[in-house]
Amino acid sequence: MNRNFLVVILLTLGTGLSQAGVYKHVDEKGNVTYSNVPSSNAKKIDLPPIVVVPSPSVNSGEIEERIAKRRESMKLDEQREQLQNKISEEEKRLHEVKNEYKDGVPDRLGSERNYQRYLNRVERLREEINVRERNLSILRNELQNLPNKIR
Repeated sequence: MNRNFLVVILLTLGTGLSQAGVYKHVDEKGNVTYSNVPSSNAKKIDLPPIVVVPSPSVNSGEIEERIAKRRESMKLDEQREQLQNKISEEEKRLHEVKNEYKDGVPDRLGSERNYQRYLNRVERLREEINVRERNLSILRNELQNLPNKIR
């Protein structure tokens, strides 16, 4: 019984010492010293209680998974933007080539006195239109096949 009584008293004293407080001492040169031990000319400072906020109940595996999903989502957004930029560039160039092609009857250039040169240019324009239309089709398919936002 004596032993239990002694343990209770020691615990009570220990608790009181741990809540001793903070003291502020200013010396003759104006230097400020903070301590948990009272000294001469030291004033006790009343500090507000410390607020402890518990961490969210998410384990590190879930956090890593969220980070990975966010990175994947950002990567998909970047790919989507790049594909959209390529599509707009390809559409612009296709429009320019079609305007020059004029439904198979483009204007003859001064350097095309030889009719075969004109026909060769018409054929090159037709091939370029076909290539650009295929490119657009491929790019649109790629864009469509990108997964939606990751949750």
